[in-house]
Amino acid sequence: MTSKRKNHFENTEPSKISKAEINEIKELVNQVENEEFDELNPSTLKKLVLSFEKKYLKNQQLRDKYQNEPERFMESEIDLHEEIKKLQIIATSPDLYKLFVSLGSIVSLGSLIIHDNTDISISVIDLFNELVEAEDEEQDPEMSIFNGFIKNNIMETLVDNLSRLDATNNDEEQQAIHNTFSIFESMLELDGSKSAPILAGKSQLFKYLLNYISIQSNTPIPIKLYSSELLSSIFLNDENSRSIFTKKYNGIEKLLVLLSHFIKKQPESLQETEFVENIFSSVCSLLLNNNENKESFLKSEGIQLMLIFIKKKTQQRGSALKVLDYALTDSKKSNEIFVQELGLKTLFSSFMKKIKAKHSKKIYNESEDQEHIVTMLYSLLRNLDTTSDYYSRLMVKFTENDFEKIDKLLELHFKYFKKVQLADKNLKKNKEEQDEDDEDEDDEEILLKRLDAGLFTLQYIDLVLALLSNENKDIRNKIKESQDLENEIKTILNEYIQTVNKESESKFIKSLIDSF
Repeated sequence: MTSKRKNHFENTEPSKISKAEINEIKELVNQVENEEFDELNPSTLKKLVLSFEKKYLKNQQLRDKYQNEPERFMESEIDLHEEIKKLQIIATSPDLYKLFVSLGSIVSLGSLIIHDNTDISISVIDLFNELVEAEDEEQDPEMSIFNGFIKNNIMETLVDNLSRLDATNNDEEQQAIHNTFSIFESMLELDGSKSAPILAGKSQLFKYLLNYISIQSNTPIPIKLYSSELLSSIFLNDENSRSIFTKKYNGIEKLLVLLSHFIKKQPESLQETEFVENIFSSVCSLLLNNNENKESFLKSEGIQLMLIFIKKKTQQRGSALKVLDYALTDSKKSNEIFVQELGLKTLFSSFMKKIKAKHSKKIYNESEDQEHIVTMLYSLLRNLDTTSDYYSRLMVKFTENDFEKIDKLLELHFKYFKKVQLADKNLKKNKEEQDEDDEDEDDEEILLKRLDAGLFTLQYIDLVLALLSNENKDIRNKIKESQDLENEIKTILNEYIQTVNKESESKFIKSLIDSF
């Protein structure tokens, strides 16, 4: 026996339409109830809505009266289903959404999501997807489809309804799940700050998403992929959702268990590859500025798992480097465990590796790898206790083999400094060639182009060099051999300090520059 789903509409206020308006619409409907029309306008919209409401009310009454005699209400069910299909034309006229919302049918339609007839439920989900997908961001916020869904608990009801949709069943139910996810995606795109907290905190969506992506499930890969995309989107839109996912659902451990299956078994399709990448991205989001999640990551042996991905040269080694980068940022314990697990050997092996043309681009992305490696080096230098054995082991890596790692850092400095210089030159040239009427690129656009050229990586290379210079006289002398190099590093760090929001970090970098 199926448990009764929540009805989020029991305490919803009725729509505020005057009796005169209702009588006017009734008269119109009685005149042209069966009329076909090609154009939607305010008048025909009102007819459509009232015709639907009549069929909706009739079906409710017959179901209540003949609960055990389905043949008595079957015809009304067919009529109601047809009326819902007719409403899809509204999605072609977003300019009429304000009127549609004011007529109050979102309440009636929302209650049909949990209708016992799944055909009716599925048709409402399809309709809602069409409507919200066509929503214009410039709509009146109070009278928008988005606000109607928020106000009438549509998302919570859609999540509850997932309990009776089988992802492994027929195409109709799979499509209903897809359309449900599409509604969530549209809501997140319209205003993630309002919709993400509802999906994460006021519903059980995480429970269903984790079930869909589980290795044990037979969920089709398109639904697995969509589930992973929704996870990533919710985490990006709502910081609190990351804590809920870990505390309430033990989410980090479950994602790591899922990823562990892809050490020996590589993704078999482009969709599965994208799915795995989304899971790695979700882990990164969960680790961002969240110490409790980092504790859970460490407890679940996340560092050890990521090191295996790298050492075995799996297709996901770059993603594993990125996760480690996030894990080590501002976490002394993560850095210590990384050294304990012989992470330095793996990290420096990747750092010194020369990428040859024959190496698969699926495994190596040189610029991304270098970005994550140098930020990890900075985290290690910044977070490890300078009097500890961990720090001593790190410094040995920089000085061994006649300072070959320092030579590599200097090589990377010159490489990225030239790339950023070229980007600056092109930006200047473009500005000079602009017509007077052309709009100047704003500071954000200019910064993005410089970052694309490798500015971020260059900044962290120079931070590492400045730190090492302070720690080791021989390294300092090596850098000081070139006056140009010293000036370049100071220029880059002085520029970088302007973008640092954290006061303690800003003071630290300033002290590095002053003592350099």
